[in-house]
Amino acid sequence: MNSPALIHRINSVKQTVQISNAQKLIATSQIGKARRLFAQSKPYHDRIAGAVAEVLRRCPEVTSRYVEHRSEASERRGLLVLSANRGLAGGFDNNIIHLAEKTLEERPAAYVIVLGHHCRSHLANKGHPVDMEYDQPLEPPAMFTARELAEKMSAMLLQGKIDLFDIIYTNYVSAVRMEPVVERLLPLSRDIFNAPGENRDNFSFEPSPEVVLESMILKYLKGYLYGCLTDTWICELTSRVTAMDSAVRNGNDMLASLSLIYNRTRQAAITQEITEIVAGAAALGGDD
Repeated sequence: MNSPALIHRINSVKQTVQISNAQKLIATSQIGKARRLFAQSKPYHDRIAGAVAEVLRRCPEVTSRYVEHRSEASERRGLLVLSANRGLAGGFDNNIIHLAEKTLEERPAAYVIVLGHHCRSHLANKGHPVDMEYDQPLEPPAMFTARELAEKMSAMLLQGKIDLFDIIYTNYVSAVRMEPVVERLLPLSRDIFNAPGENRDNFSFEPSPEVVLESMILKYLKGYLYGCLTDTWICELTSRVTAMDSAVRNGNDMLASLSLIYNRTRQAAITQEITEIVAGAAALGGDD
């Protein structure tokens, strides 16, 4: 490789390293915000879950359309997939896409909602029934998005269009452990509301336990979806930091290697020029 080509390659790698480093710094600054959002929303979600558990504990005979048992053999299944809107996050999107494809192969869905451009396009191209008109931003997570999703899915469940709704998102365990998971979203299971109730006598629900339960379950669903959105965003940012850190280190290693090759090429060119000058001077001296 000649010197001009090496210089062009070195400049190109330098620009890539600068972009990667900028992406890493931006993602690092946003992780703190994402964790604060999750921490702020968790007490509200836990309180709603506790209130739902209180109703179910005190009124075990109460029924709800959100808690009814549905057959796993139902073909009217829905699926919500949370993925990234942008790339440069390592294998984050690929892990979600792989799990979504595996889930759809094992349990075909009649309706699929995907947040994230890459995953939505990929599943649609594979022939899955993806709602291409629903396009809400994932970052930063907004309660408006969670509320809209909850209302959309609950309406489909109550209208009988969908019997079951699952969700695929990435669960943040630690900075080095992020797990794509599939969980049942609707209908809800009584087993997840295992929080102990408060010991109060003469407890009553107005206008009825069923109305109170359905009102709180919808709020619970919104809080749960907001937690999943925030969890996914934290995982995306963490994956981007890791990927960009690796890109910066690899870029610096490549720059060091290219600089060494360039210096050797430049030194060889200088040595050749000196040799030619000496040889020319010797030839002129021989003629004299």
